[in-house]
Amino acid sequence: MSVASAVRPVLLAGCLALALACSSGSASVHAGTGTIQVHITDAPIDLSTVEKVEVTITDVIVYPGDDDSGMPSVDPAGPIVLLTHPETFDLLTLTGGATDLLASGEVPAGDYSRIRLEVSDATLTYKDGTTVPLKIDSGKVDVPIRFHVAQDTVNPLTLDFDAGASVQVNETATDTLILRPVVTPLPHP
Repeated sequence: MSVASAVRPVLLAGCLALALACSSGSASVHAGTGTIQVHITDAPIDLSTVEKVEVTITDVIVYPGDDDSGMPSVDPAGPIVLLTHPETFDLLTLTGGATDLLASGEVPAGDYSRIRLEVSDATLTYKDGTTVPLKIDSGKVDVPIRFHVAQDTVNPLTLDFDAGASVQVNETATDTLILRPVVTPLPHP
């Protein structure tokens, strides 16, 4: 038997032991999944001449974050899309504590750092029935929110899409109405 054939099994055993030792410290990367539910609401506003503020959201995306140790706690492969079809919400029906389910899905358990809403369309309807399109500058809004998804549980989040602060008049461009989304996370009971 040659030296190379005698050393080969020892090398393979050493590599296997090293691989197992390295993977034992990162068990939280694949620690199972939990379900995330993202709800939408709107704080009360004074738009006395407005009947509806409708916003069409095409995607809800969650972004993995890092935990305090600096080690990624969720698979760092990238963002996770929860909603991939257009859904239209009338923000004025979501005041006074009312919410609507924006997106829900199973995601890897762990820490997340933000949610992105992609907005494709927005309109404002006055009480006289007149509908006006709202110009959308970027088509997306990033909500910086650190949250943890626990394994085998439902983890609800509520986002306040503030219609009153989001609809603005651009007086330099023929009074064009612009949607600049103002979205903030709310504490969940």
